Amino acid sequence: MNEQLRLLTKLQELDSVILAARMRIDAIPSQISSQEGPLKNAEAAYETAKQNHAALEKKKKDRERDIEDISEKIKKLKQRTSEVKTNKEYQAHLKEIEAAERDIKASEDELLSIMESLEESAKRLKAESGRINEERAKIEVVKGELGEEVARHEQELKGLKGERKKIVDKIESDLYTQYMNLMKANRGLAVVEARNEICQGCNIHIPPQLFVELKKNDEIMHCPQCRRILYYVPPESDARQQAAKSQETAAARESD
Repeated sequence: MNEQLRLLTKLQELDSVILAARMRIDAIPSQISSQEGPLKNAEAAYETAKQNHAALEKKKKDRERDIEDISEKIKKLKQRTSEVKTNKEYQAHLKEIEAAERDIKASEDELLSIMESLEESAKRLKAESGRINEERAKIEVVKGELGEEVARHEQELKGLKGERKKIVDKIESDLYTQYMNLMKANRGLAVVEARNEICQGCNIHIPPQLFVELKKNDEIMHCPQCRRILYYVPPESDARQQAAKSQETAAARESD
């Protein structure tokens, strides 16, 4: 295989690994976000429970204030009992006291019910708060695991970039510029295999004569449609024959 073509295929393999690692790193934030659903649900439930609890607290204060007002009213009514002159007025006065006492009894019953609801509400608040803490703890575990994954990928990228530089240094500058332009134009795939007369980049049928030339892997050749750089991988039997031929050639040179 042409040395520059060999380097380009190797560079493409390396860049594909680098791009995959970078995509995995870039996907980490969305992975974290996808785990935050239960936490957001718990926070929403807590906020609803908190609002309900506040509403109950307000109702409790309102009933307590009502009870105080009615108690004061009853106290004043009883103080005025001695001032009533006629029997008719006295009966009306008693009915007013009785009505006030019924009102205070109703308010006290409602207050008791509100206090029971408050007790349940407080338990619900505590439970929702605990659920939030649990979900936050789970998120922290996920963040820690994904953080370790990012660190591994970053370390992997560091090594891959070092290998990449060694390869790039051996590639002709114009050819490397061409490669990078193709990478940008073709979503990270500049060098592809030509297999069974088909470009594996765009799936176009390669003309027979061009495919015959491609099979030699002697020069840099491009797909007629997508312009990607093409290379050919011979069948295993052909590869063994080529390897044997290369060994024979090398042996002949040594004997000379």
